[in-house]
Amino acid sequence: MRLPVVALLALAGCSSVSNNDDGIAFLEVQGGVNSALERDVPLQLHGVARNAAGDSVGIPIVWLTRDTAIVTLDSTLGVIQAKLDTGTVRVQATTRGKSPLATDPSALTFTVTAKAESLVVRGADSLNVLTGVTTSPPILFALLGQGGVPVARRPVQFRIIEPAYAAADTPSVWFSSRRIVDSTTSAAGTGLASLFLTRVADRPTPSRVVVEVRAFRATGAPILGSGKRVVIRFEQ
Repeated sequence: MRLPVVALLALAGCSSVSNNDDGIAFLEVQGGVNSALERDVPLQLHGVARNAAGDSVGIPIVWLTRDTAIVTLDSTLGVIQAKLDTGTVRVQATTRGKSPLATDPSALTFTVTAKAESLVVRGADSLNVLTGVTTSPPILFALLGQGGVPVARRPVQFRIIEPAYAAADTPSVWFSSRRIVDSTTSAAGTGLASLFLTRVADRPTPSRVVVEVRAFRATGAPILGSGKRVVIRFEQ
């Protein structure tokens, strides 16, 4: 899974970016696929100093954080690892030279959690929506850590895989935020993640909808149990 660009720093903050004395126009920084930094799971950060043309200038990135009570961070290699099960960590990418640059301290922020070991179904994996009922029962999953302890504040992704909607289609059912791909966050205490399916008015509702759920580490590695599915049957 490709790591997204999560922070950019342009020198002038305008469209006509120019190079500084070190030949750098901006820093491009990549964190993880999400911001959930698990205890004892190292994450490799990536950063590139680029000129106004967008080319790498080959100047190394130096990584900094003030949250050393929560994480270890190799300032040269950009490897970060949480030491605790909770907390918020902010990381800066910087350069050294004639005109040092640094990203905004809040541009790369992580939520520290316990390590999630598995993603499990909580409740039925087959749900029925009766005729005349608009919204399905909740689709429930939980992220569990060592010993089955719930892990909170973790992103969980839901996706409708059946029926297969084309990109240009207007779907006949939606998640609570009206998108075919949605995400939610596991709740404190229970580790539960939940969403609902809702019929779209004035459109034929499919008799069967299959929802797939996935969860990932910040490294992009899928958590055990990703790919589980729930079937929702709509009575017509």
